[in-house]
Amino acid sequence: MFETHEQALVQNPFFVLEEGARRWAYISQTTNDEWFYVTSESAGEEGNAQQQFIVSTVPVLLALSSKDGPERWIQQVQLVSPPWLNKKGSWLMEPISAIYKVDNRVCYEVIDGHIYPSELSEKPRELLWSQESGIDG
Repeated sequence: MFETHEQALVQNPFFVLEEGARRWAYISQTTNDEWFYVTSESAGEEGNAQQQFIVSTVPVLLALSSKDGPERWIQQVQLVSPPWLNKKGSWLMEPISAIYKVDNRVCYEVIDGHIYPSELSEKPRELLWSQESGIDG
């Protein structure tokens, strides 16, 4: 989960914000879990525009992906994984090619073919999301 702090609130943003929106100089994470950096793209009369989202969980990511359509879609999802998950000694940010369900757990296939957590790589899995198709369904 992410937290915001009053001292990080940007008082005078350069752009007019949507009602209820706020700009933050930084956010913090309250757990040592993976999260997602999502790039959404939208088509408009003046061309395409991108917006990034910081997403805390797979269910939130899947809900966001379920809203894909011809005018707005997820262009890329990157997994931000802690060392305990990626087994590489530091936090990594890597593009995801697919998210799977294995029993009651979730595993991620990143663009280079690695599966996190690695102990689930040989188990039967159910596709939840892929870069090619968005939400499976």
